[in-house]
Amino acid sequence: MAIGKTDFREHGRRLSPVLSKIILQSEEENLHILTPNDFVNYYSCSHSYARKMIAELVDNGWLLRVGPGEYQLLSAKTGLDPYPTLDKFVLAGQLSPNGFIAFGSAAEYHGLTNQLFQTVTVATLKRTSVRDAPPVRIEYIHIKKENFVGVAKSTKAPNMMVADIDRTLIDSILRPELCGGISDVLEIYRRGRSRINLSKVLEYLPTYGSKSLVQRVAYMIELVGVKLSTEHETALQNMSSGNVAYLFSRRKFGEAPSSSYSNKWRLAINAPGFLNDDK
Repeated sequence: MAIGKTDFREHGRRLSPVLSKIILQSEEENLHILTPNDFVNYYSCSHSYARKMIAELVDNGWLLRVGPGEYQLLSAKTGLDPYPTLDKFVLAGQLSPNGFIAFGSAAEYHGLTNQLFQTVTVATLKRTSVRDAPPVRIEYIHIKKENFVGVAKSTKAPNMMVADIDRTLIDSILRPELCGGISDVLEIYRRGRSRINLSKVLEYLPTYGSKSLVQRVAYMIELVGVKLSTEHETALQNMSSGNVAYLFSRRKFGEAPSSSYSNKWRLAINAPGFLNDDK
């Protein structure tokens, strides 16, 4: 089905030589969200003329409005029945220039889980919740400015950022409900163990302001067989000094058997399958 009321099979998707330049360059650069400013900068024109060009591209099936001043490129590959084909991470990332792909979505992006999430989770400094941008639904999670760490530019497309593997490991034990549930947390750590950078983990953890999180991350790292150096272990112990915690929220997952306790990390293990024999 064609976008809007235009029958592109009958009339074709017209594209002038002038407008073809920005369309072809955007496809080549994998830039799929365009704004009036992109046209102003590319053509050195006024905003009013940029909006006129955008309107022409919308009418002819090359752009689809997805938000105020935001237009999604409809690839030439879709022929005379244009429809959105964009990678969900690229669309969510380019629609969220002040945020980054995070939590379960970052785990999926990095291949740390088999889960295929329908909703893309984006961490942001802004207080907002959900945005529907068909075919993608974006859920925004607010974080503090000091916690905007562990973020890298994606190699998939410009104007897109994603949590790195070390932050993703931390976030999965922080908010397991955003990562497929506690049953997926262990798999995320197992897949990430050969790619973990302990120096980065130690750098990021203080920005969360949680001793309990430090204990949980340290426990999970050792649970999947990563050997902590004396230096790393001492730093983690100092960050969590004097605190006793549960591996998962006691309110959500209940108490732990008396035998399921990590003396080393002062952590009650209140989920089956997470007990480390070397406590």
